[in-house]
Amino acid sequence: MNKKPNAVERNRLTYINHLMEEVNSATAQVYEHFVDKEYTEAKQATYNLIKRLKEVIQSLEDEV
Repeated sequence: MNKKPNAVERNRLTYINHLMEEVNSATAQVYEHFVDKEYTEAKQATYNLIKRLKEVIQSLEDEV
């Protein structure tokens, strides 16, 4: 039997999904700028990706 997630678990899953969407989007931006030789933009997009990844690390640390 699959148990329906409670409100706290739904919020947690929503947060995780949103964060992963941001990571995926940031990764795509780095790729696009890099391929298009837009190095300044690629660098900024990389910093944005790092910021998101730090949020992932913090979330993982909060879970442990």
